[in-house]
Amino acid sequence: MSKKRARLFLIAGTTLIVLAGSLWYWKKSRDAARPLNIVLIQKALDDTDFWTSVYLGGQTAAEEYNVNLTVEGPENEREIDAQNQMILDAIAARPDAIVLCPCSTDQTVPYAEQIEQAGIRLVLADSTMDQPMGSAVVATDNYAAGYKLGSYMKQFVKADSVIGIVGHVKGSSTAVGREAGFRAGLGEAGTQVAEIVFCDSDSDKAYEQTKDLLKKYPSMDLIVGLNEYSAVGAARAVRNQGKTGTIHMGSIDSSIKQIQFLESGVFDALVVQKPFNMGYLSVETAVDVTRGRKTETSIDSGSELITKENMYTQENQKLLFPVTK
Repeated sequence: MSKKRARLFLIAGTTLIVLAGSLWYWKKSRDAARPLNIVLIQKALDDTDFWTSVYLGGQTAAEEYNVNLTVEGPENEREIDAQNQMILDAIAARPDAIVLCPCSTDQTVPYAEQIEQAGIRLVLADSTMDQPMGSAVVATDNYAAGYKLGSYMKQFVKADSVIGIVGHVKGSSTAVGREAGFRAGLGEAGTQVAEIVFCDSDSDKAYEQTKDLLKKYPSMDLIVGLNEYSAVGAARAVRNQGKTGTIHMGSIDSSIKQIQFLESGVFDALVVQKPFNMGYLSVETAVDVTRGRKTETSIDSGSELITKENMYTQENQKLLFPVTK
């Protein structure tokens, strides 16, 4: 081969490499610039402060990261079949990613698997499932939240104390983690837990269950609610029976009603989740995994213990009353 021909081949090869690199860079830049389509499927689209804050956090991230965000969710956390149908509908819409807050640890699994089988990025938020899946999980460390509550409440436990727990959805990862953490936080006093009941995230049911607990255990002097629904129902029962101050109470979550119960002395403490953070971080993480960026596989959205004594600090006021635009 002549030197002239070899030079031509070298120039042609170099040109092809430059063109290929330019095409790759152009495609990557174009993909990075286009809006992403993401579906956020919550456990519920209701008027609770928790899910409203998750929604607002997701919307804020969507505005910041140029995302077309669709938010779906059943009327309440018990409607597993309705949520599963929403998953199928979301898959059919072919979004870039789905952020899923699974209603069930087991019944949601086959539907979540279909998300990944369809080549759609999956990020879990709030809860996990029986099988590991998804690119990342954004959630409160529920064991840590329960432990904080138990560690604080054990100061009120006497040798003859009787403790009751009002949980939300039996078997859910949030319920399991919070109960285990609460019992661990109580330490040796954990043996004084007389019973745990589950209200299926229905505050009216929690109200009736708490009345039944007080009838069954007349000397019960400490009750905790493990989420907004269970806590509000239990607090109403304690207040309506005139036992405020006689029965020590604590809860997880920070709805307006729970904050009012803390101010009035029905609750001794709240462990406040950061649902706005959860919504924001889950959408942000979905953007990152879709863009091919490296992310943590487990992201703690955080929690704080708040009492009547520290609820008015500037930092805790921001947690109790998050300001969103």
